[in-house]
Parts: sequence; C-alpha cells; structure tokens
Amino acid sequence: MAEPVPTVRVAIVGGGCAGIATAWQLSEFARLAGESASASTQPQPRFEITVYEQSWRLGGKGASGRDAHGRIREHGLHIWLGFYENAFRMMRDCYQQVQQADWGPRGEGKAGRQPLPQESFEDAFFPEPHIAVASPAPGGQWQAWSGFLPPMKGLPGDPLDEHSNPFTLAGYLARCIGLVKALIHSGISPPSGVASPEARSRLDETIELDFSFDAMQSPGVMLDSMTRLLRVGTLASAAGLLQGVNILEQWLREHNPAPQFASTVLSFMEALATQLRRQLGDFVSIDPELRRKTEVIDLIITIVVGLYRDRVLFDARGLDALNHIDCKDWLRKHGALPESVESPFVTGLYDLAFCYREGDRSQPALACGQALRGALRMFFSYRGALFWHMRSGMGDTVFAPLYRVLRERGVRFRFMHRLEGIDFSEDLGSAGARVEALRFGIPGDRAGVEAFSDAALDAAGCWRHDRPAGFPEGQGQTIVLADGAAQGSPDAFDAVVFAMGIDDFRAVCQHGGTDTGRPRLFDRLPRWNAMQKHVTTVGTQSAQVWLDRSVEELGWKRGAVVVSALEHPFESWADMTHTFGAERAWRRAHGNARADLTRSVAYFVGLLSDKDIAARDKDPKKLEALVRDNLRQLLTERIAPLWPDAFRKLPDGGKPDSLLSHLVGKDGTKAGSGEKRLDEQHVMANFHGSERYTLALPGSLEHRISPLDMTVANMTIAGDWTECGFNEGCVEAAVMSGMLASHALCGFPALEDIVGYDHP
Repeated sequence: MAEPVPTVRVAIVGGGCAGIATAWQLSEFARLAGESASASTQPQPRFEITVYEQSWRLGGKGASGRDAHGRIREHGLHIWLGFYENAFRMMRDCYQQVQQADWGPRGEGKAGRQPLPQESFEDAFFPEPHIAVASPAPGGQWQAWSGFLPPMKGLPGDPLDEHSNPFTLAGYLARCIGLVKALIHSGISPPSGVASPEARSRLDETIELDFSFDAMQSPGVMLDSMTRLLRVGTLASAAGLLQGVNILEQWLREHNPAPQFASTVLSFMEALATQLRRQLGDFVSIDPELRRKTEVIDLIITIVVGLYRDRVLFDARGLDALNHIDCKDWLRKHGALPESVESPFVTGLYDLAFCYREGDRSQPALACGQALRGALRMFFSYRGALFWHMRSGMGDTVFAPLYRVLRERGVRFRFMHRLEGIDFSEDLGSAGARVEALRFGIPGDRAGVEAFSDAALDAAGCWRHDRPAGFPEGQGQTIVLADGAAQGSPDAFDAVVFAMGIDDFRAVCQHGGTDTGRPRLFDRLPRWNAMQKHVTTVGTQSAQVWLDRSVEELGWKRGAVVVSALEHPFESWADMTHTFGAERAWRRAHGNARADLTRSVAYFVGLLSDKDIAARDKDPKKLEALVRDNLRQLLTERIAPLWPDAFRKLPDGGKPDSLLSHLVGKDGTKAGSGEKRLDEQHVMANFHGSERYTLALPGSLEHRISPLDMTVANMTIAGDWTECGFNEGCVEAAVMSGMLASHALCGFPALEDIVGYDHP
C-alpha cells in the first residue's frame, strides 16, 4: 500500500515579485515532482499554495492597471536590466506555457478565458541598448550624454557557460581592463573612416612605439621594471600607458593575484593610475568631448586599485567586505578625481537605486560593495542588451501571465486581504517557536472577495487601475488562519512566507501582539530587531505624460533612450511611446477604437523626501498635488534642454511655446486648457508601506536576514529587503529572495541554480 502523500499548506502574504516568485518555484517543484513520481520511492509533499494580497491586483511596487480609457497607470518607471537572469528565466518559462495554452491575443475566448495582452516572451520584452546620463551645463541647465552598448551574446535566462559566466572578481577586473583599453584607443586614435578632428592630440603618433618586455621575466621583475618607468614619467605617453594596461590585463588573466605578489602589483597599479590621471587631464584639455570617457577610465582604474589595496580579492566576503562604507567615499579614498566621483555616471548609480537618506539629495548614501556589484553586473554581465523594455505595463506583461499560469497550476489567490496581526507562540525566541495565527481584514463579505479573486483580470487580460466597485476601503470581516500543526481548522497553514514590503512587515510585527498579549517578534529576537531598525526605505514620485508630438518633434534626436541623473524634480526619464500600441489594443478589446492624438509617451521618476511627506501630514491628496506641481515645473522649465523644439520662440518674438499646449487629455483629445490636461496626466506619490523603495545604505546590509533563516520554525521571509545575494531594490533581488524562500521550504531550486546568489 502506497504511503499517503503529505500536504503542505503554504500561505504567501504579499503578491509582489518576491511572493509570486516563491509561488512559482513551489509550484514548479510540485510539477517536477509529479512528472517524476513514478520513478520515486519516497512520496514528495504536495503543496497547497495560497497568495494573500492586500490590493485588488498583483505586483506590489510593480503593479500597474488600466483606467477607463485604457491608459496604463504604473507606480513608476519599470525597466529590466540585461543581467536579471533569474527574473527573465521565470518569465521565459511562463510565456512558454502561455504559448502552449494559446492564451495570447490570437487565442481570444479560448476555454472561456480572457486573452492575455502578449502571447510570447518576444512579444512582451524587447532590447534597449542605449543609455544616457545628464550633467550640469552653463546657465543652470543640464545636458545629456548618450551612448550605445553593443548587444552581448545570448539572452538573459539562457543557461550559463564559461563564456557567459564572469562572476569572479578576476573575471570582472579583466572586463574592466578591456573597457579601459577600448576607451584609451578611442581617445588617442580617430575612428576608422572618420577624419581626425582638428584638436586631436599629437600623441596619436606615439601609438606605434614598442614598450614590450621579455616574456621570460618573472611577473615580479616585469612589474618592478614597469613601475620604475611609470614613476619617472618614461611611460607617460598614451601608447606607454596603453602598454601598461595591456600588461596589467595579461597579468590578471594569467596569474592569480597571489598574496606574494601583492606589494609589487599594488605598486604597479598605483603608478599606472597616477600617470593615467595626469594623462587624462591632457586628453580633456585638448579635446573636451573626451571628458566622459576619461571619467570612466578614472573610475575603473580606481576600482581596480581599490579592490587590490583593500585586499578584497583575497577576502572570503568578496565585495561585501566594502558595504560598511559609502561608494563615493571609497572612490575618494582610493584617489579618484573629484570630477569623476561627482560625474553623472556615479550619480546615475545613486539615482537608479534612489540611494539618498530620507530622500534628501544632499545625503547620498550607497553601500560600496553592493554599488560595485550592481555596476559590474550591469555593464559586464548583461546579455542581449543593457536594458529591456516591456511592451505594456508591468502588470500586463509580468503579473497577468504569472497569475494565469499559477492559477492553472492550482495556486489560489485571495485579493483584498490585509494582514493585521500575527500571533507567535509563547516560546518565541526558542527552538521550535511557530507562527500560530494570521489575522486578515477584508472588505465586504468573504464570498464576494473570493469570487472576485478568481476573475480579477478584465476583458483584455489586464488589471484595473482603480479599486473595483462594491469593495470599499475599510474592514468588513476578519479571517483567522490557524497553524495547521496546532489545529485542524480548514482555514489553516503549515508554513507562511511573509513577502510583503519591509515597512508593512515592520508595522504588523510591531502591532503584532498588542491586542492578544502574544509576544512580539522584535521584542524577543535581537537580530530581527536590528534588521528592522537598519533596513530603511524612501518615498518616490512618478509621472506619465501623453503628448501630441513625437520626441523627435520635441527636439530629442537620439532615438529611444533611458536618461538618468536629471536631478530635481525627477531623476530619470524614458521615452515609453512603445506602450501606446498596447493602449490601443485595450480599447479595441473593449469596443472602443476611437482616434487618439497621442504621438509620444514619457515616463518620469524621482525621489519624494521624508521632509515633504511629513510637511503634508502623509495626506495622499496633498502629496499628489505636490507631484503634479513638480511635473508642471519639469514641463515648463526643466525639460527644455532635452526637448528644445517645444520651447522655441514664437515667430513674433513672444514667450516660449509652453509644453503644456502639447499635452493630450485622458480621452485622447486636446479639449480644454493645457492646465486642465495637465491634471489628466498620471502622477503617483509612493510614500506609504510597500510602495516605498528599499535602500542599500552603508552599514545596513549586514543586518539583513536571509529567507534561509527559519528561526521561527514554520516561517520565512521574501523581498528585496532580505539577504538574497543582490541586496538592492530591484526585480532581480525580489525574485532571488523568492527562490531562496522556496528553497527554505522544499529544497528547490538548488542554491547553485540561483544565478548570482553566491557570486562576488
């Protein structure tokens, strides 16, 4: 007689990236276990998974929906990076099932289901190889520098091999040196087929000089010789410095950075860095257009020297050994030029991670180890393209197909369930402590909420932007889930994954036992108390603008791009005109094929300081008004350097043409004044709970707790605020954390299959 298959009831609290990634991995484990059941002698546990989400849609900070006119409404600017290996693997597997089931737009009405907005991964995502950063310019304005990063072999999510796996510090440094060589070459010699500018350096002629060394010399002798020549200035020419970089690259590739050579190598690196910085100043004095390249060279050389000088290459902690210090402070410590430290490239790193204490731009703070890990992964391990756009909103592109596939796998969803209390056992802090009960508040009656949860998508397979009618704010009923080990209640769980944001988790744990007299997590567990004190978040603001002019007609002639480091009031802008096709498709699905004057769509995102939030009493209406005022300032004053043609003088010499006149209203027309249409653009103030962005502050990352830590026997956590191997607020971190939470519960996936988890 076969042994009964054990059933494990898992409650996942939170339907953002981390919670859904946990559900995906647990359901994948169950699917694979089912396929191999006939060959197994041991019965595998059967998981019953329920996701409890406080909103009426999935996504957390990545949630998006459609308004009554089909316009996409996001929480912010969502763009995936080409190194999001784990997140892309999940989405590629998801869309493979969508294709197999014919759930895309061409499978409309099949099996009585609404079609999904996209049918395949190729429909849903597309590469964006351009990047741009802004920098101050004379007159208090700023200007943008843009660049093209060539496609890299493969696609994110492909299996890794020795050529696509650079996840060692030596591998990263080799790629850094390769980039330095390319930048030096491009600075001292004209591009093929292009005439040399008149101001080109006379150092061009030195490129053919030979500074090679006897290959039979030992590494120590060779580097000693090069160091002497560098220090006396013999190798101060561009060609000599390039030869020095070549030798450094060869040494890093062929010789392990063994401690016995440490002092020799460090002396060589420091001498090379000194001469490079002197030479870079000469480059810029001759050709100011080279400034951005020289800043990158300086930053890379500083990183190489700093990693070696601080012995990070020999430290088992890898880059985490530097997380106690701010990235800018570390760069200064190791000799980076002031203009490089304050360059738009470094500012862009801080902006992408919103890393400013309390949302104050005068307080930049980013843990150095994680900053370097993010930059190295971003520029040297991407595949396909540096950035990847979604054809539609993140809710449409990511969470709608995941919801559909997970439901097909048997995962249950319970929307509009707000966690209001956690009851821990009295022995909290001792081995075997458990979560004994979860208390949820729901609006209205239970049957109505559960019926909605099973049909949450609209006729076009999208989420609603506004709270569904019939479910007002406020609690209508309380549902208590009991620990299945203690009671036989049908409303029970055997394990719980808290996949909500850190602020919501902190709030419910602090409130936790006040009503029941039960112990509170942070009172009993010092490590968890340290975590909740040190892991902090910041508010953000976002805006979406629909215009009756293309970006080219507005004056941006460089094509689609993502621009960061814009500073106040929004730090980043992206041309998101590609999403307009999805909006038209939504209207067709709803029988509304009206004309629309929109020619371009722009998304903006930036910081929302704690000071501004407090000054408005955390009032959503007041904060939305602030964001709209910031958008007005951007469109009437600050955006002119990017969109100059929208501000050209009128023929009669009058005032500049206001950009507000180019706004398209929510119904696709230009009815009413520009101010009225400004009020119809989408803005959001993300200032409360899980809406806030998780920071990677210096000295905070060591206090994060891993999902693998099951101090409470039937509980784990998931989110980009946990210790997950990439400790920065982003989709990839959330997915990695969800994978770790799944591993904690069932051993799947294997830790070595989580790309980047145990890498430097």
